[in-house]
Amino acid sequence: MTTLDIDERQLQVRSVDVTEDSIIFDMVDGRRIVAPLWWYPRLAKASSEQRAKGEILPFGDAVGWEEIDEYISAKALIIGGAAPGAIPPAQAAE
Repeated sequence: MTTLDIDERQLQVRSVDVTEDSIIFDMVDGRRIVAPLWWYPRLAKASSEQRAKGEILPFGDAVGWEEIDEYISAKALIIGGAAPGAIPPAQAAE
């Protein structure tokens, strides 16, 4: 079995953007990590104004949207996987 070993220095977020269908972390080391917005139901349901209020947290490895009580770490995006309660759009349409 292989484990994912992530150096904490690789987790520094430079900026965050939330589009209509994605959350995007631009990392200090030049990487861009993109995840589907539906993975994070609170963020997906938030207004565009609320989504724009994401702030990089003090250690630099996560972003928070205090108004909607959503916090997403760079590690979570790298590892991948939807938050509890997330429903893929195809299933939600059924």
